[in-house]
Amino acid sequence: MNTTATAPAPARHAAAGAPVDGLPDAPVQPGTAELPAHRQPAYLRYLGGQAVSILGDQVWYVALSYSAVQLASPGTAGVVLAVSSLPRLALLLFGGAIVDRYGPRRLMIGSDLARGVIALVTAALALAQPSVALLVVVALAFGLADALFLPAAGAMLPRLLTPTQLTGGLALNGLAARLALTVGAPLGGLLLPLGGLPLACLVNAATFAVSVLALWSVRPAQGPALGADGPRPSIGASVREGLRYLAGHRLLRAVTLVGLLVNLGAVGPLNVGLALVADQRGWGAGGIGVMLAGFGIGSVGGNLLMMRWRPTGRLGVIVACCALVQCVALFAIAVAPTPVWAFVATAVGGLAGGPQAVLLNGLTHTHTADSHRGRVASINNLASLGIVPLAMAVMGFAAALLGTVAAFAASAALILAAAALCLAMPALRQARLATPA
Repeated sequence: MNTTATAPAPARHAAAGAPVDGLPDAPVQPGTAELPAHRQPAYLRYLGGQAVSILGDQVWYVALSYSAVQLASPGTAGVVLAVSSLPRLALLLFGGAIVDRYGPRRLMIGSDLARGVIALVTAALALAQPSVALLVVVALAFGLADALFLPAAGAMLPRLLTPTQLTGGLALNGLAARLALTVGAPLGGLLLPLGGLPLACLVNAATFAVSVLALWSVRPAQGPALGADGPRPSIGASVREGLRYLAGHRLLRAVTLVGLLVNLGAVGPLNVGLALVADQRGWGAGGIGVMLAGFGIGSVGGNLLMMRWRPTGRLGVIVACCALVQCVALFAIAVAPTPVWAFVATAVGGLAGGPQAVLLNGLTHTHTADSHRGRVASINNLASLGIVPLAMAVMGFAAALLGTVAAFAASAALILAAAALCLAMPALRQARLATPA
């Protein structure tokens, strides 16, 4: 029960476990290639900057939704939050092609600088005259910047780590993101009474500054620029070629499909289903908090496990086992008789989701050609982000028509289908990662 399709990407039609043509030399200094990711200074600086930025994003989203409610209504808040996703979804594929053309680091820095300026301008305008129109414009502006930032971040990680460091690096990345998400929203709630939207925007701008400094301090390996060996194709042609590349790569196609099924199965129950279960059992808001805490603790445990455990072979079998555990845990939430049992179920689901996400993301990074990282990352992000509103809507309708238990069972069946695909597709079942030194 962990989103898996949000990860970025890597490799030219390479067979599972085979060397990948076009990958850059390891972006580490001589003598440090064997260091694990959590002891790689450049990666730790990068990861720290990204974690601080995620924390700032959570502060901003709390302030955005709260301000919309105060200025208009809860319905307006939902519309404003939805508006922020529109340019991101519409332009993600183009963003990936731009990343492959110009490189991820400069686009991440540019996106952070732009969002920092937007946050500062918003703080000034909110002090003078806050309005729903201001929130909508700012939400759209952030969405535009995200369309570049997300695929750029997806292409960045494998340029900072060697193949043998990827598993530990992805696990550490997941752990840092989970902790930042956990701290960010409550921090936003604490800041709002102190300074409202202007203070939240200033804090968010400061976190973008931290991210820029961290990005400025790292020197990722340089990959080939799109069109460097000849005439540059148009952005539209690059997008189409990226789609053909992913569709024609057996392993990447399988990883993307499995990740999509897991997300479809998990997003609805975790975002809508927990509230339905808590309401029907009479557990109230506290019950939702208990279940979310269980999921968060399990996710942290799963990522910590992957920092120590580095499986390299038959990864599809391991992912299938994780999916089976998730499937059972998901259904157990719907029939849990007490909050304690629900906590255990969500914790087990989160624990299984950690290794699953790390391994699927690791396969994507390892087996994508360096020239296609941005475009594959954008496709994965689009698949992950695009299904969120659909999955939540379907969960709500299914629960209303069939009942909560049946809706959870249908969601669990999607994850079961993902497990079956992991075993049925030889390219994924036998997939390998680089062997740790």
